[in-house]
Amino acid sequence: MAQRDELIDQIMATHRRLQLLFASDRSDPLFDSQLTVPQLKILLLLYLHGSASGQELSQVLGVRMATVTGIVDRLAAHRLVGRREDPRDRRVRRIELTDDGRQLMDRIVTAGTERQARLLARLDTDELRTVAAAARLLVDAAEADLTETDPDPAGAGPAGSGPAGSGPGRAGPATSSGQVEGAGRE
Repeated sequence: MAQRDELIDQIMATHRRLQLLFASDRSDPLFDSQLTVPQLKILLLLYLHGSASGQELSQVLGVRMATVTGIVDRLAAHRLVGRREDPRDRRVRRIELTDDGRQLMDRIVTAGTERQARLLARLDTDELRTVAAAARLLVDAAEADLTETDPDPAGAGPAGSGPAGSGPGRAGPATSSGQVEGAGRE
């Protein structure tokens, strides 16, 4: 068991070093966005879930509605989100990403992909096979972990089937209609 723990520590240290190397790349769109952490949280939730009411965002973020309203107002002023009437309940306004907001989140979420491809291109075929096998093992372990921690992984949706056909699959607490759990009126 000691050898196993040592290997895990070694892998974690190597992964941490790789994360730091990627974090040092200041061409990351996150650094150019001028977003606050609360704004980024809302954009990420909308990116993952498609749309949400202010009440849903308030519940998920654990903040008051007035706080969410102010954040959403600032995001709307930057044309990153928009509001629309909920077709199931006209009293509720749904908040969703605009095309600009979706493009920004696409750039943030996929940041580093080109750099990762450049790094992989530096490896020979045998090394690439090793990395591919290790990546498959990690994905399998992550999927097994998700299944164990989320008894209803169906809420995650198929990979690559995000809102409006773009972005990642739905993740986290979402209803079958793609709404964030805890639906309420805004």
